[in-house]
Amino acid sequence: MKKQSKIYAIKTMIGQEKQVLEMFERRVKAKGEPYTTAIKAAIWVKDVKGYIFVETEDPILVDELLQGIRHSRGRSSSFIDPSEIDKYLVVKPVIESLKTGDLVEIIGGPFKSMKGRVVAVDRQKSEVTLELLESASPFPITIYAEYLRKIEGGA
Repeated sequence: MKKQSKIYAIKTMIGQEKQVLEMFERRVKAKGEPYTTAIKAAIWVKDVKGYIFVETEDPILVDELLQGIRHSRGRSSSFIDPSEIDKYLVVKPVIESLKTGDLVEIIGGPFKSMKGRVVAVDRQKSEVTLELLESASPFPITIYAEYLRKIEGGA
């Protein structure tokens, strides 16, 4: 009879989640069977500090893989309900997080790699009006929100 897989939280040092996840993944690949079939997924959620999540049929294998990995602090004894993680797996459009006064970097289009301050946000058209910071005279430009990456919030 096949076991049902569950999601477990692995405690890490804050700021070391990505490194622990990468080392964990390398160990799974290096050990091969039965680890590669028992470990279904491993993810790191930027919004959840100090944890990575592993989906597995056998939590004992996770414990074995974690032994000796720097910055890992062990596996939680109980499993995590998938609905608790689902909210982090949905990618939110950039336009939802932007507001007047935010600093942004342009990641596409003719103004790529320039920085600007948001002047207005049109959520219906998914467009943002901003003033370029590197410009000699601050004139407003309108650009699609998908071409922007938020650097920091406004005042």
